[in-house]
Amino acid sequence: MTDQDLQSYSTLAYLRRLAGETRPALAFAATNREEWQAWHEALAHRLSVLLGSFPSERGDLNPRVVERVPCEGYVREKVVFDSEPGASVPAYFLVPHGVRADGTARAVLCLHGHGRGKADVVGLAGGDVERQVRIRSHNYDYAHQLARRGYVVLAPDARAFGERAPGGETCTWMMTAALLLGKTLVGMRVWDAMRAIDYIRTRPEVDPARLACVGLSWGGTHTMYTTALDPRIRVAVVSGYFSTFKDTLIERGCCPCQYVPSILGVADLPDVVGLIAPRPLLIENGAEDPLYTREVVETSFQKLRHIYEVAGAADRVALDMFEGGHRWNGALAYDWLDRWL
Repeated sequence: MTDQDLQSYSTLAYLRRLAGETRPALAFAATNREEWQAWHEALAHRLSVLLGSFPSERGDLNPRVVERVPCEGYVREKVVFDSEPGASVPAYFLVPHGVRADGTARAVLCLHGHGRGKADVVGLAGGDVERQVRIRSHNYDYAHQLARRGYVVLAPDARAFGERAPGGETCTWMMTAALLLGKTLVGMRVWDAMRAIDYIRTRPEVDPARLACVGLSWGGTHTMYTTALDPRIRVAVVSGYFSTFKDTLIERGCCPCQYVPSILGVADLPDVVGLIAPRPLLIENGAEDPLYTREVVETSFQKLRHIYEVAGAADRVALDMFEGGHRWNGALAYDWLDRWL
């Protein structure tokens, strides 16, 4: 068997070639603010369609607080709200000591990655071993860290994680089942995050104009898509999710929940992230993260920076390429949020 035979047998080789030949229809090519605005509107609309579209109406959140627990530096409430009929979202709402119901608090929507859901980002663990494996190794409790820094925080469970997998639902199962109905798991989770923002804005502690969104890994993906499509988010930190779709999702196998059907025919990952412009955005990537190629990340960031330059916001995007692997870093993130929020 020749090398040519092996290549012709390989589905991966075929998809690599197809990706190399694909030219996204809405790849960024604007040269001025007017062209940028037209591109932004077109891509945002097309992206919402690719995600499976969203419900046409926002129903009643029906919010309820079911638990309050005093913690070091803040009170942790367990809240539940409805994102749509038949879909309730359990979440932790962290209120720092001293925060009053006067509408002045800064708020952060903290989106988790793969793992135990909201419990990871607020730092809840069943024992020290679990804490070391799930939290310390990834510096995962950024919701807890942000609350200790004075931010009001909402940390919800995404679909098929934490309490939202009562029947053993998995990302693979829910993503493939959703496709049968013209839905995507990414789209359903983004809708829930938008509804989480609706809930945050009902809280009397929060200034609705001072809202950020952050997340690691899948949480970074979740932050990217949600911030791209919801302008109410004023600042974002995307951690452990930036490169190109080919580098992240073709060259490496990944959880099906990361995939949006047909997206490469429309835009590449830097284009989608570019929808966040001109709002402040920090990207964190570990230099030794095995899920991405450092050189591709750096090249992609230059494309993203160009989008911000055309949007007139070159000072509002930054890359923290830190020494380390797949983890939340935070070295620049907290100052970034303090600066822009």
